[in-house]
Amino acid sequence: GPEKRAIRNLSIQLKKNRLKKGWSQEELAFRAGLDRTYISDIERGLRNPSLKTLARLAFTLGSSIGSLCD
Repeated sequence: GPEKRAIRNLSIQLKKNRLKKGWSQEELAFRAGLDRTYISDIERGLRNPSLKTLARLAFTLGSSIGSLCD
């Protein structure tokens, strides 16, 4: 359904944005104040992050919540 599609899009865009910066999952996690395993879980579509976490990730990547979910 639409929720699965949204989570899949997020996982793809998060990884794409992270790699564009040349960052490892560990680097993104450190900069965003999150755990590396949490970043890994989001990128694998296993987690549904809160709006607060999405905002933190978007800010850290110099992106927007909308572009991460597109």
